[in-house]
Amino acid sequence: MKVGTFVMGTRTGTYRDILDQIQYAEELSFDGVWLGERHFHHSDLLYPSPFSVAAAIAAKTSRIRIGTAAKILPLDHPIHVAEDAATLDILSGGRLDLGVTRAGLDEEFHHAFHAPLEETRGRFQEALEVILKAWITDRFSYDGKYYKIPEVSVHPKPLQKPHPPIYVVAISPETIRYAAGRGYPIFVGAIQRLPDLKRTHDLYWQTYKEAGHNGTRVALPVNRFLYVGETDRKAWEEMEGPFMAFINEKAPDLKAALCQRYGEGNLSFDRFLNDFCIFGSPDTCIAKIKELEREIGLKYLLCTLNYVTMDHALCLKSMERFAKFVMPSFKGASRKELISAA
Repeated sequence: MKVGTFVMGTRTGTYRDILDQIQYAEELSFDGVWLGERHFHHSDLLYPSPFSVAAAIAAKTSRIRIGTAAKILPLDHPIHVAEDAATLDILSGGRLDLGVTRAGLDEEFHHAFHAPLEETRGRFQEALEVILKAWITDRFSYDGKYYKIPEVSVHPKPLQKPHPPIYVVAISPETIRYAAGRGYPIFVGAIQRLPDLKRTHDLYWQTYKEAGHNGTRVALPVNRFLYVGETDRKAWEEMEGPFMAFINEKAPDLKAALCQRYGEGNLSFDRFLNDFCIFGSPDTCIAKIKELEREIGLKYLLCTLNYVTMDHALCLKSMERFAKFVMPSFKGASRKELISAA
């Protein structure tokens, strides 16, 4: 199993603290680090400039893969994205995973950058076409509804051939089918319950097969909110306040989806623990991850270990416990090896 970490900010962590944490995650044998794109009053979640932070990560690490989860394509010109991403791929020695999405957390992003929400699906699909053409062709032109580009030659080209892996944030069935039809792995959302995970995987793989993709199945990163405490009770006590504050104050997209599912005013920590959060002792976290492995064939666990409503020291300690006491059950390394690495 691959294990990545989705890194937001923390309540007391600086940019330098986050960079040090990612360097430590590499030492602890995490396979990948993933950065979101956030703007304006969401910027404390990190990052308004994910490629800049990713370049700093590349300079401090040598092995861990560096991904965006995800670059909001309609907010920027696709040639800028192609150039920046290719430059990052070169600087990192071919470690870029480009995750892309069509929309931000709320409409404010789209108003400010003149990318109306009703146009985002078309802009997203055209932008991805332009990026791929910029990477794999010497010269190209493009005549779309939203982007009209004269014949140009875009440099640099990525180090990875034919191009860095593409991942797509896919929540709606339409986007799942779009990604699967083109063979792009999708990020599977953090608040999906087990039945939802099964439906998402079934739809993806059915569409993938119908599109004629007969190669080895790609690993779909399944995001999970995760916190490893000394005991179940201590983990729940440490997480209840910060996590509920995170949902209510810092995650408008998730809160809206949860209100639609459970009803306004029915958001409870106990319900989240039961449905999608992996909070508890190492043994409890192992059991919940093994359930995902058994029920959906989990191949890539994307752990959200940082919370902007929680002190950095607690987030860091949870990451350490996960690497030392949980990860060895899934990655093959001995617990002794991982503790020695730490």
